[in-house]
Amino acid sequence: MIWRNASKVKAILLLFSLPVVLGVALQGCQTAPATPDKPDPTPPTAPPPKSIDNAVLFPMLDAADQAIENDHLTYPPEGSAYAIFNEILAIDPDQEDAQRGLERIVEEYVALSMQALERRQFATARSMLTRARLINPMHPSIEPSAAQIRLIEEADRTTLQLQQTDLTSETERIQDKLRALGRETDGKACRFIITASNDGQGRWIYQRLSEDVETTRLRAQIKIRTPASVERLCFSS
Repeated sequence: MIWRNASKVKAILLLFSLPVVLGVALQGCQTAPATPDKPDPTPPTAPPPKSIDNAVLFPMLDAADQAIENDHLTYPPEGSAYAIFNEILAIDPDQEDAQRGLERIVEEYVALSMQALERRQFATARSMLTRARLINPMHPSIEPSAAQIRLIEEADRTTLQLQQTDLTSETERIQDKLRALGRETDGKACRFIITASNDGQGRWIYQRLSEDVETTRLRAQIKIRTPASVERLCFSS
């Protein structure tokens, strides 16, 4: 009887202590609050830039130079200097010869634009600058060239074609035309472009232009080529 009562008391004590044990066990099983990730103090380093092997690079640069010599600047697209230089830069963006090559293409287009302007082919001159802008719109030669095209295109232009026989004999008729052309510019913002077969002939033309001009000294440029001519450009103030 005493043994049974002792067992009963032990069971009751065990029953009352069970919630405490379970509570302790549950607290031990709770997940600890997550701590925020700390930023990595050392950011990942960028991979080193790729470089193109010289055994591949040099033939490509030679091909681009040849394309420029053949005036294959951007057209046709396949095999043009522009395409080859861009192919090099796609592999190595810092490749200096290819970067300089793109500048050369811009400079070639600017030169072609000025040659077209020399022939007074204004549409072609503007077209060449448009192509230059597509490669590098910030190139320092583009805008001054565009301004020169606009200045000459908008100028009041008069051209006098000269026959070589007239210049050889220095006839009074041609001298009168030259004097009149110079006289009409007196006091205006004008300049002349003289083309002649030699420097002496160009100077003779300039002297005839200047004979009746009283208030200003004529501005003129002499170019050695034939046929002889005089172009007068007067600019609005």
